[in-house]
Amino acid sequence: MSDFIQSEITGGIQTICLNRPSKKNAITLDMYQALSDSLNEGESNSDVLVTVIYGAGHDFSSGNDVAEFVQIAQKPDKMSPIMVFLQTLSKYPKPLFAAVEGRAVGIGATMLLHCDMVFSAKKSSLCFPFVKLGVVPEAAASYLLPRLIGYQQAFEKLVLGEAFLAEEAYEIGMVNHLCEEGEALSLTMTYAEKLAQLPPEAVALSKGLLKKTQHEAVQKMLLREGEIFKERLQSKEAHTAFRAFLSRPKSN
Repeated sequence: MSDFIQSEITGGIQTICLNRPSKKNAITLDMYQALSDSLNEGESNSDVLVTVIYGAGHDFSSGNDVAEFVQIAQKPDKMSPIMVFLQTLSKYPKPLFAAVEGRAVGIGATMLLHCDMVFSAKKSSLCFPFVKLGVVPEAAASYLLPRLIGYQQAFEKLVLGEAFLAEEAYEIGMVNHLCEEGEALSLTMTYAEKLAQLPPEAVALSKGLLKKTQHEAVQKMLLREGEIFKERLQSKEAHTAFRAFLSRPKSN
C-alpha cells in the first residue's frame, strides 16, 4: 500500500487518510491503487460499518498529480488504476462519508458525489477544472452532478470550472453539514458513530435501494468518460494546458 494512504479501523469505523499534505494530497497512481485496496478491505471486513475519507493537513485533495498525468498522457493505458478506483468507489456497498477541509479539486471533488454524506468546513472550496486542462469530467460527474443540482448549474461548475465555496455546495445539495475550519473530521466522526449504532444490514440494504436506479447509468458513464478522457490526454489542448499548469508559480 502507498505510504500516502493510511487506513485504520476502530469501533466499526474505517478511516482512510489521503496523507500527502506537502502536495495538497494530490493523488498518484500508487495512491489510487491503495485507495481501491482500502475500500476493498472495508467491504470485506465485517467489522467495518462505515468508512470515512479525509485529507491530512489543510486540504482534502488537489486532485490528480498533474506532473504524473503528463507521463500518463504518453501511455494512457496506465490509467487503469484510476478506473479501478472509480468503479470500486461507485460500487462501495457500505456507508461512505467524507470530511472536507481546504481545497477539493478534480477527483477530490468528484469523489464526493459518490459519498453518502459530506461534511465540510464553511470556507473550503470545490473545483472541477477538467475543461481548463483540456480534458473532460470523470467519476460519472457528468451524470451525477446534473441530477443533483440541475443542468445549468452543472454546466457552469463542470465546464467553466471555477472554484466555489462549500457554503454554496451546501446550498445546492452537494454538502450535508457545514462546520468551522478544522472541525470537519470530528463532525464526520460524530455522524459515523451514530450510523455505526444502527442495524448494519438494514443500512446497507437502504443504501442499495437509494443507489439502485442510477447504478447502471453511473457505470456506463464511468466507462464513457474514461474513454474520452484517455483520448483527450493525447490532445494538443491537454498537452498545452498541462505545460501551462506546471509552469505556474507555486502557491501555498
